[in-house]
Amino acid sequence: MAQYHHGNLRNALLTIATELLAEDGVHALSLRKMAQRAGVSHNAPYMHFADKEAVLAAIAEEGFRELSVEVESAISQASTTRLQLIAASTAYVNFALNHPNQVKLMFCPYDEEKYPSLIESSQASLHLLFDLVKIGQEKRELISGNTQEMTKAIWAMAHGVATLSIAYKTNNLLPGKISTEETISVFIDCLLDGLAA
Repeated sequence: MAQYHHGNLRNALLTIATELLAEDGVHALSLRKMAQRAGVSHNAPYMHFADKEAVLAAIAEEGFRELSVEVESAISQASTTRLQLIAASTAYVNFALNHPNQVKLMFCPYDEEKYPSLIESSQASLHLLFDLVKIGQEKRELISGNTQEMTKAIWAMAHGVATLSIAYKTNNLLPGKISTEETISVFIDCLLDGLAA
């Protein structure tokens, strides 16, 4: 049997759980399979996770952390608010395309009292977008108005594109657009420029 330091076993099990999720989906994931792949006793995962739901919540939490890192990185490479919104939304969609099963878990309902750090990491992820909109308003690159509502509209658009891209591939959303960024660009432009005549 493999030897793990207490903290390392939790991380190793979480990595294995994420791999199992990517390979076979949520239904095939079990603490027993995690233990087998880690080479530890079938009871070992229970020292770190109360049950399968706790594993799923931990995978979701890690997903929000990784998403935040990718979105922050994308934002840092763009100059204007519009380009930052395109970059952030593109990073969001690309993350979803690369981790479709994890993204499904990230947006399942979880008990806020049971998993406060998951809720916190999901809010931190959304707050990146909120800050971006707020700064855009302060720079007068975006209209004044309810920052929260504007943020949620952009997030809903990005999440919708991500969900549709997982189901149908991004280039099927707007034939002729060859990249995720081009597709997102069109949607952000529609959102920011408005559709009214």
